[in-house]
Amino acid sequence: MSQWRLIRSSGWDAAIPEADPEGRWLHLIIDAESSANVLSEDVLTDLSSQIDDIGNHQGVDAVIVSSAKQDHFIAGADVNAIGSAENVDQVVDACRRAQDLFGRLSSLSIPSIAVIRGTCLGGGLELSLGCTARIGVSDPRTRIGFPEVNLGIIPGFGGTVRLTRLLGLRASLGWILPASRLPAPIAYRKGVLDATVPTEGFRELSLQLIEQMVSDGFRSVRARRKKRRKGFFSYLLDETTLGRTIVCKKALKTVRARTLGHMPAPEKAIEVARLSAHKDERHSLEMEAMAVSRLATGPVCRNLVSIFQDSERVRRGTDGDPDGSWPEDRSLMILGAGVMGSGVATIAIEKSIPVRLRDISLESLDRALKLIGSAIDQRRKKRRFTRYQQAEILSRLGHGKDLIGLGRCAGVLEAVVERLDVKRSVLAEVAPLLGDEAIFATNTSALSVTEIQHGSPIASRVVGLHFFNPVPRMPLVEVIPGEQTAPETVGIALALARKLGKYPVLVKDSPGFLVNRLLLPYLDAASRLLLDGVSGAHIDAVARRHGLPMGPFRLMDEVGLDIGFEVQETLHASFGERAAASPMLQKMVEKGWLGKKAGIGFYLHRGTSLTWNQQVKTMIKASARTMSDVDIISSLLDPMVDEAARCLEENVVLDAGILDLAMVMGTGYPPHLGGPLRAADSEGLPQIEKRLRAAHEAGSARSPCDLLVELASKNAGFHSQTRN
Repeated sequence: MSQWRLIRSSGWDAAIPEADPEGRWLHLIIDAESSANVLSEDVLTDLSSQIDDIGNHQGVDAVIVSSAKQDHFIAGADVNAIGSAENVDQVVDACRRAQDLFGRLSSLSIPSIAVIRGTCLGGGLELSLGCTARIGVSDPRTRIGFPEVNLGIIPGFGGTVRLTRLLGLRASLGWILPASRLPAPIAYRKGVLDATVPTEGFRELSLQLIEQMVSDGFRSVRARRKKRRKGFFSYLLDETTLGRTIVCKKALKTVRARTLGHMPAPEKAIEVARLSAHKDERHSLEMEAMAVSRLATGPVCRNLVSIFQDSERVRRGTDGDPDGSWPEDRSLMILGAGVMGSGVATIAIEKSIPVRLRDISLESLDRALKLIGSAIDQRRKKRRFTRYQQAEILSRLGHGKDLIGLGRCAGVLEAVVERLDVKRSVLAEVAPLLGDEAIFATNTSALSVTEIQHGSPIASRVVGLHFFNPVPRMPLVEVIPGEQTAPETVGIALALARKLGKYPVLVKDSPGFLVNRLLLPYLDAASRLLLDGVSGAHIDAVARRHGLPMGPFRLMDEVGLDIGFEVQETLHASFGERAAASPMLQKMVEKGWLGKKAGIGFYLHRGTSLTWNQQVKTMIKASARTMSDVDIISSLLDPMVDEAARCLEENVVLDAGILDLAMVMGTGYPPHLGGPLRAADSEGLPQIEKRLRAAHEAGSARSPCDLLVELASKNAGFHSQTRN
């Protein structure tokens, strides 16, 4: 059965219009077997057959390309096929076939118009660029963009070339490099769409627009496109060799500042787009296909695709996840108006969840309301929504000192101070007032959920939800069931996290949970290198060059040295000497050098200025010494790999893929490396095990764990082993 339908009709009042052999319109409708209309090889083969059949219909005015699914136009190419690509020539052939196939849509004897409702990403956008014109439906579900660079490739089904020829070099790079997913009104304003229509009655309205376009021979469409590229400045930067050189140098500088040269795809996109701006289409398409083939068969693409696949497992739910849903008409109460509470409130009201923000301090509430209002206003200024929508979003937020409305809540999230006694007292206060099916979620980074829920009459409805700071930007949420947490509570917590747009990872209730447990050996290793005489500023610089978002000492300052010391003390009590806190950290906390919030830590913080704290040298007895970058990185990351292996041994997390995903999303671990365990697999576990054993023999409290030793002895990897 074909995954495309070709139907001739005289109107358009449903996803599948009523057939009329005398109709003026020919509808090319995708309704693939996949839930999101993925351009698999079978789907593309079916499309080719349907395009062949278009010529058999005489007296038709236009072909209308649309989707039978409400949420999706076309979600893109088959990511699994991208991740498994091995042969360069096969990738080139696949790209060239798709390029030619989409190009046939614009070379038909009649015009083709894509009507886009729902997600239109990657290959979906490339297909629509092959059409004569594009109309977008202003539905909240409509998101249009090229996410390819996040997968380690570039748009390769003609997208890089055709977008550059449509918009010009500057504007096309503005679409491809950020990998944004933009709503229809912004896509129209930026020139990718030729028109937009509201959701209500979009089929009839689209048909009216198409009739107008056809009747004037698309002159209005071409005139608008030409007007967008009019003017001396546009001519200079898009049409001259000097201008294109300036544009590409600036884009390359911005890309390298963000990727530090670790991501080849954005740089290749700049190269191909520049070529497309002045070369003929045929030659440019050949270069585009060749660029994709080299990227798709490289290690960075494989790692990024693996991270994407794991993120989709988490976003959609893994096998064995408890069932649960967040009621559409119920609210969320957030207790604590600090940075975390206000951050969750911000994303909740934007995701259409009514929120009541409660704090015992009016000053804290006032500060939180300003933060929330400013964050929403910034989103509006970026044209994510209108002023009317901004007012609607803010209307979902209530606040006050009183505990009112708990009976109408689907759940409570406490984000109060990180102290067991305080969290228990909050739970005791709230428990009698909660509805029978409402959950109580505790936002804790290290405290035991089992200890928090102990003795509570609603213990089965208590669950940990560990958000990461800053909440609006960090995609990860650790979901931690306590010993008494009911499965349905976990299901609701997972559903809430997903509704908030987060990626929830189920984690065992154990000291440090997952991310903090893995992060602290890395931070501790940095402190011990510093005590051994290695320059702290140099260690941070090496970590940044490796691809980490910030060095270990900068990170400790950002988090707060007192918080880091408390968590390390918790881990030390549970795991013994291998998790003992660095003595330097304790001395700095005693001095009040708490990091950024105190203005002094490993660095001196003066506004945006950041300089190394030279007084730290007074705590170091060792003579200054140098280490190679390779030795510094292995000293920092080997303990993290060993602790990750221990987490797998203890079933703290489902598997190695989810662990890698959590570290990428929760700490910014270099995604091009695929996470700490994929990076370890790539290097080879025998080398890591050998270094850890040598360090232990030299006095380190840490020795390689059993799982790491076993895999190293077999020369196997974390991602190649089969676990029960």
